[in-house]
Order: sequence, then C-alpha cells, then structure tokens
Amino acid sequence: MAQFSMEIMRLTGSVLSGNQHNLYAPRRPEPSYRRSVRRRYNLRDQASSMTTSAIMVAENQLMATAAVIRLALGDARPDLNSEAFDRRATVIFNDVVLLARFAKSKCLVTYGDAIALRGHGNAQNGHWLDEVYAYAIAPLGFPDLTMLVVNRATKQPSPDAFEARRSVLSKIHIDDIPAEQRRCVWYPDYEEVLGPLAPVPPNRQLVRLLTPETAKEREIARAVRNAVGRVSLSGVERTLTGRDYPDSLPTAELLTLVAALWEQQDGRCAITGQKFELRSNEDGGVQDDRVSVDRLDNSIGYGSNNVQLVTQFANRARGTLSCAEARRRLVQF
Repeated sequence: MAQFSMEIMRLTGSVLSGNQHNLYAPRRPEPSYRRSVRRRYNLRDQASSMTTSAIMVAENQLMATAAVIRLALGDARPDLNSEAFDRRATVIFNDVVLLARFAKSKCLVTYGDAIALRGHGNAQNGHWLDEVYAYAIAPLGFPDLTMLVVNRATKQPSPDAFEARRSVLSKIHIDDIPAEQRRCVWYPDYEEVLGPLAPVPPNRQLVRLLTPETAKEREIARAVRNAVGRVSLSGVERTLTGRDYPDSLPTAELLTLVAALWEQQDGRCAITGQKFELRSNEDGGVQDDRVSVDRLDNSIGYGSNNVQLVTQFANRARGTLSCAEARRRLVQF
C-alpha cells in the first residue's frame, strides 16, 4: 500500500492526504494533464460555493484519477518519452470526461459528433476509444462508456470496430450492448471521480436513453460496485488490492456476468436459497438479504468462473469457509 501511495504522489506531485502546499508548489513545471484538470473545473473559481476542505478533496480526487490513468498508460507504453506521455495522458483524461458527459446527459452520440465535441481525430478511426477504455474506463471501474459512441443507423458501435476491440479489451458481447448502454447512463458516480460534467448540446445527441433503472439492475450495480470498490480518494489506493488479483474482470464484464448469474440463480442466494431483497434500507428492505458478489475461491479475483451471488448475511457468515461447509452450517442454523 505504501509503495502504491508513493507512486501516486510521484505522479501527481501532491500528497493525497490533503497537503495543499505540496499540491500547489510543484518542484518542476506543471505537467499538461495537471493544468488540464485545473482549467476544466476551475475549482478555485467555485470558492464561494465550496469550502476550502471541499476544494482540496475535489482537487486531490481529480489528481488521483489522473494518476490512475497514468499508471495504466505507463504499464502499457513504457516507450513514450516524458513529453509524449504527458500529452497522451491528458488526451485520455479529457476523452473519458467526454464519454462520461454522454452518460450524464443520458444520450448516444455518433462517431462524427463525438469527434466534433472532442475537437480532433477522425470519425473513421476508433483507436482513441480503444485507448480510453484500456487506460481510463477499465482502471477506474466504469461501465464500458465506449458503447455510447455509435453508428447513426444502428445506434450501436461499428461492428468491425466493436469486434476488434472485443477481442483484446472489453468482452461485452454484441447482444449485451443495449443493456451496457443503459448501465452507462445509470452509473451514479462519474462526477465524484471526474468532477462536474457539462451537458452535451442537444444538437449533438443522437437519441436519449431514458429507461428508468429497475430495482434489480440497481441492486446488481450496487453489488458490483461494492465488490470492486468505489473509485474515490481511498478507493484509488485500494487499486493495489486489485493488482493482487489480475484475473478479476473489468466492471463492465462483471456487471454482465452478475446479471446472468441473477437469472441462473433465479434471484436467490447460492448458499441459503434466500430470495434477494430488492428494496433499499430507506424503502424498508432487509439489508442482510440484499445481493452480494462472492468469490468461490477467496485467494483469486472476480473471474468468470469464480463468482456466485449470495446474500450479504451469507457472505459475512461464510468468511473463509468453503461454500459446502458454509451451506451446511447456515442451513442448519
């Protein structure tokens, strides 16, 4: 944990525990991605509506988010020199912000309009979507936001580009695209991670996605977020835990898997057979009966063959027991 935290500090030039002085007194010229973070959100200009501590937390979160992108990019592209690396990291940061704006505005956007809003690139070249998925969307634990950039006629990603990306990146199947598009617009935490998101101009919106989130989908998304950890200031540090389990699925794929398991298990706990609670605490639901994502083998990650759905009570009660032993004891109980 300490090694990862020091890497974050090195990449951001700040102490994430909230050292304002270090954040604003870098020892060398400020990298372009840090300038981009500050210019985009103008957090200093919001002082009248934000407390000093709130500004500090927001800025630190943005820097931590940028650091996660830089770590992912650095692992994959050690060949980039410092200037090219900063430039690429800045572009990827801005691209994930743009895609999150589409989700926040609950809309699909054509390749052409996405490029127009981006301000550079070619509508016939989707390589930028590959990069933003690999170095931002997956590491930050977002649904696959690239699914919101589509052909005008089909309202889905280009088949050729989709299949090429699917073979090396997201394993979302083409039949799952509409569900993944809805999960993108239902995801609640983009602004917590990326800061305020401007709406997409109406003339750039191909179609709005206004289907309300069902109780089942809300519970599935909550369980997956709990499993992979929310991306916050402390959550970024927990990425180190995720690195211990490189076989874990990205959030987009885990969401699809959990939705399929819900159907296979008929909405019931794999250990006790209890029906999953669909109501929140506020709505009178029983917290212990809400769905939880459980690893069959706790020594490895959330892989496609290592996940079952159980109640929160069963997950806690199982602890380090085998599934068979936990089932025997809990049913007996």
